[in-house]
Amino acid sequence: MKPSLATDGYEIHHRLLSEAEVADLRREADSIAEAAGSVCVRHLRSRSRRFDELCASDALLSLFPVGLRPVRSILFDKTVSENWPVQWHQDLTIAVAQERQIPGYGPWSFKDGSPHVQPPVSLLERMVTIRLHLDDTPATNGALRVIPGSHRDGRISTDSLCDYAKERSVTCECRSGDALLMSPLILHSSRRSVSPARRRVIHFEFARDEDLDSSLEWFEHGNNQQRTRRRS
Repeated sequence: MKPSLATDGYEIHHRLLSEAEVADLRREADSIAEAAGSVCVRHLRSRSRRFDELCASDALLSLFPVGLRPVRSILFDKTVSENWPVQWHQDLTIAVAQERQIPGYGPWSFKDGSPHVQPPVSLLERMVTIRLHLDDTPATNGALRVIPGSHRDGRISTDSLCDYAKERSVTCECRSGDALLMSPLILHSSRRSVSPARRRVIHFEFARDEDLDSSLEWFEHGNNQQRTRRRS
């Protein structure tokens, strides 16, 4: 049986993007990474009209429950020279416009100029992340590993990570054009590539406005809010 987002915490959609679309997105990603001077570029939508339009496209939105919209965007570009492993973790923070002391939100941190905070688990439970692969990502090239069903355990403490049977992990091998949907609460990691090659991944996070405390606002708060800062 194919894994499902609700039961397993992840699912893979093959060939969501055509070869022509992937080629176009590669060129855009390379231009953005070069301009930013980084292999991890946050706030991708404010840098690129192309990616801003992509995250609101029917092809992506049709994969999610009604009411979700993009709230964070990141480019990851693992290369031969930038070949890092990622330990087992959950994605527990969100990016918001301002820091406010609100019960249930914390601790706070700053990344690339934007406030980040751990929200209530109930918000994270309703979020969905999509990772669009612009390159083939087999197990030997840093494919994401996940522990199916771990998203149902809420926020997992560091001390409890050792309780999870890593032998149950699944390697999410993807081809260019494939999309990986996942809950931010699923335990996931990636190994250092043993046959390193380009591994460009576009990471979009989707959430509902009503799930965020009414005194807060998403940092990426609208498709057209920062249009003047975007490249053509």
